[in-house]
Amino acid sequence: MVQAATAALLPKRRVLELLGLAAATALLVARLDLATLAAGLGFFLWGMTHLEEAIKRLSGGTLDRWLHTATRRTSRAIGVGALATALVQSSSLVTLLAMSFVGAGLVALPAGIALLFGANLGTTTGAWLIAGLGLKVDLAHYAMPLLALGLLGSRLLQDNRAGLAGLLLGVGLLLLGIDFMKLGFETWQNGLSLDGLAGEHLWHWPLLVLFGVAATVVMQSSHATLLITLTALASGQLPYLPALAIAIGANIGTTVTAVIGAFGASTAGRRLAGAHVIFNLVTAAVALALLLPMAGLVDRIALLIGLSATDWPLKLALFHTLFNGLGIMLMLPWIPRLAARLERLFPEPGRLPPSEARYLDATALQHADTAVSAIEQECNRLARRTYHLLGSAILVPSGEVIGHPPSRAVIEAPIDPEAWPPVNTRYHERIKPLMAEILDFYSRIDTPLTDAQEAHLEALYARSLRLVEAVRFGEVLQRSLLRHASPSSPLREAHDDLRMAVAEGLTRLANDPTATDIGAPLEEVRRHWQHELAERLRHQRLDPWLASSLMNDLHQASRLTAALTSPPDAQP
Repeated sequence: MVQAATAALLPKRRVLELLGLAAATALLVARLDLATLAAGLGFFLWGMTHLEEAIKRLSGGTLDRWLHTATRRTSRAIGVGALATALVQSSSLVTLLAMSFVGAGLVALPAGIALLFGANLGTTTGAWLIAGLGLKVDLAHYAMPLLALGLLGSRLLQDNRAGLAGLLLGVGLLLLGIDFMKLGFETWQNGLSLDGLAGEHLWHWPLLVLFGVAATVVMQSSHATLLITLTALASGQLPYLPALAIAIGANIGTTVTAVIGAFGASTAGRRLAGAHVIFNLVTAAVALALLLPMAGLVDRIALLIGLSATDWPLKLALFHTLFNGLGIMLMLPWIPRLAARLERLFPEPGRLPPSEARYLDATALQHADTAVSAIEQECNRLARRTYHLLGSAILVPSGEVIGHPPSRAVIEAPIDPEAWPPVNTRYHERIKPLMAEILDFYSRIDTPLTDAQEAHLEALYARSLRLVEAVRFGEVLQRSLLRHASPSSPLREAHDDLRMAVAEGLTRLANDPTATDIGAPLEEVRRHWQHELAERLRHQRLDPWLASSLMNDLHQASRLTAALTSPPDAQP
C-alpha cells in the first residue's frame, strides 16, 4: 500500500516540478533584470564549484599535509584555518578536511575545533574581495580572457595543467557572476526598493538573520549570500543595518554543510560538526545582541583606516570580520571544555566488530587527500588484524606476539587444539569483510587523483592482497602444527623453533611496518633444521614422511614471512 501510494505521488511531483520550472522561466523571460540576477548567481555558484575542484586537483596532498602539520598545536590551528580558507576561498572544503582528519585520528579534537574557528575568520576575506574589487572594477573585462583560457585548457590539457585550467575557469565564472549581479541590481534599481527592510524594530533583526540562514542553506554558499547582500547594498536596494543582520544569518547557514557531512561521519566527525554549530550560533547571538554597538565600532574603525562614511560594502566586510574575530576571542579559552563536553555528548560507540571499518567516512570522499588517508588508515588496521590472526596460525596468543616476542615458556606450553579456531573461519569473520569495505570505498572515489596518489593506492591494494596471501599460508601451517601439537610428537621441537621465529618476525613488523628483515629468524631455523633433519634421517631417528612434512612447514612459514614483507612503496 505504501509503495503504491508513493508511486502515485511521483507523477504529481514531476508535474508540479515542471509547472514550477515553467513559471520561473516565464518570470525570467518577462523580467530581464531578474534573469540577469539569476544568471549572475548561477555563474558565481558554478565558478565556486570549478574553483574548489581545481584546488582539490592542484593540492596533490599538499593541503592536507600542511593542515595536519600545522594543527598539532591548538594556538596555531586558528591562523592556519584562516589562511587556508583565505587561499582556497572555501570554508566548506576546510571544514570537511578537518572532519576527515579528526575522524581518522590524525588531528586531536581541540585542534580541529580551532581549525574550524580559523576557517570562519578566513571566509570573511571573500566579502573583502567582493566589496573591495568586485563591486568597483569592470570584472567582465578580466573574466572573458580567463574563461577563454580555462575552457581551452580544460579540453586540451591533462593532469595538474588541467587543474590550472579549471582554476582559471572558476575565477572567470566568479568574476562574470559578480558582474552580472551588479548589472542586475542596477537595472532593478528603479523597479523595486527594499527600503521597507529598514529594521527599525528589534523583532526585525531575527527575521533578517533567518533570511540570511535560508539563503545560505538554499544556495549552499555563504559567499553567494554575501554577494547578493553586497551588490544590493552597493546599488542602494538594501539598507546598511539589515545587510549586517543578513551577514550574521549567512554565517549560521554555513553550519549546514558540517551537519550534512556529520551524517556519514565518525563519532569524532560529529563532535567537530557540533563544535561548528555551537561556535556559529554563539557568535551570531553575540553579534545580534551587539549589532548597534558593533555598527558604531565599524564606523569608528572605518574612519581611522580612511574608508568613506558611505562605503557600505567595505563596512559590511569589516563588520563580518569583526564579529567572527569577536566570536573566536570569546570561544578560544573554552576550546578544551567544549571538546570535553562534545566527547560526553557524542560518546564513542561500543567496541567495533573487527570486520567493521573505522575510518572510511563519507566525508573523506570529498577530497582526494583525505580519501587516500582514510584507505591508508584502514589498510594499516587490516594489517594489524592480520598480525593478530597469524598469531593464532602459529598457536601463540596475539598478546604474546604483537609488541614483544613471546618467551620460550609460552612457546613450549601445552597446546589444546580445541582452543584454536581455524584460521579460515576467523579470516571470513575479521579480514574479508573489512577488505570488502575498503574495496567498496575505493570504488566510490570520484575526485581527481594525482599519479602519486594512484600509485600509493595501488601499492596499498597490493599490500592488502599480500596480507590475504599470508593468511592462506598461515591456514595451511596451522593445520600441520595442530596435528603435531602433542609434546611427544617428533616434530614438536622443530615446530616450536619455527613458531618462535615467525613470532619474532611478526613482532618486528608490528613495531616497524617498514621492516624487511622479518624472515631472518626463520631463515636461521630453516638452516639449522635442514642440517638436523639430514643427521636424524641418516641415523634413522626420524621418519622420512615426517621429515618431508617438516620441510613443507618450513617452506609455508617462509612463504608467509615473504608475503608480509611489502615493497617500500606500499609502506605508509
